[in-house]
Amino acid sequence: MVEGKLMSKIPPIDSIRTTNLVENFIKTRVTESKMKGVVIGVSGGIDSALIASLSVRALGPKNVHAFFLPSKTTPSEDLGDVKELCSNLGLKLTIIDIQNIIKAFSEVLGDNEEPSKNEWLNLKPRLRQSFCYFFANKLNCLVCGSSNKSELMIGYYTKFGDGAADILPIGDLYKTHVFQLAEYLKVPDEILKKTPSAGLFKGQTDEAEIGMPYFELDRILLGLELFRTDKEVAERLNISPTEVKRVKSMIYKSEHKRRGPIIFKLGVRTPGIDWRVPLVQPSKF
Repeated sequence: MVEGKLMSKIPPIDSIRTTNLVENFIKTRVTESKMKGVVIGVSGGIDSALIASLSVRALGPKNVHAFFLPSKTTPSEDLGDVKELCSNLGLKLTIIDIQNIIKAFSEVLGDNEEPSKNEWLNLKPRLRQSFCYFFANKLNCLVCGSSNKSELMIGYYTKFGDGAADILPIGDLYKTHVFQLAEYLKVPDEILKKTPSAGLFKGQTDEAEIGMPYFELDRILLGLELFRTDKEVAERLNISPTEVKRVKSMIYKSEHKRRGPIIFKLGVRTPGIDWRVPLVQPSKF
């Protein structure tokens, strides 16, 4: 990383090298898991478009299963963008409208859907991921998530919703780098230029909810990643220290999302704490 000029902007990544590394990661994880491919929920946004592109390069289109799972709040243009993406990549697209499931959920609870409330906002990504895992089981595949580093670090995703996945190929790429890599891989312009949005309610945009543009968030996160103090980050970015503290607060408050359930330790070796097995399974025990 650049030291002296670090905070002027995030340094670009090597697109060719990064693409090769991520492709190898996808291929390796699918092979080691003895699975046939991956299931991806494609939304019409840049993250899932990049994931689909990388997965096709790694596994071939026959081993990548794309699902578009709209609700009544999904922007109308997303379907056309998803169809164009899948056509370009040679992917078969399955479309399942989840609004009837949301309606049934509402009827069972006797509670009307209120899109502005967290319980209803989070229901949609959790339902979508349930479909992804259903088909992953059916097709003997891994669920490939599309969360990026910027959103993972501040918890901008739904726990057990879009945050639920078997692999996260771009989980260590800032949103700035997602745009760079997507442009390199020639993701359709309509997706590249689209304002990032989860489509959970009408007019929703990611940056409005986060409270700052991604390019600013990424520069703050990078400074914190490289162990800069709040004051150093603020001075180098020419922003208020309050903004840095706000990002740090989001990081700390969302830590529970980045961890599995906390296990009460009682035995000599406890699962996930001090009794762990390698990611790569030995050929013989």
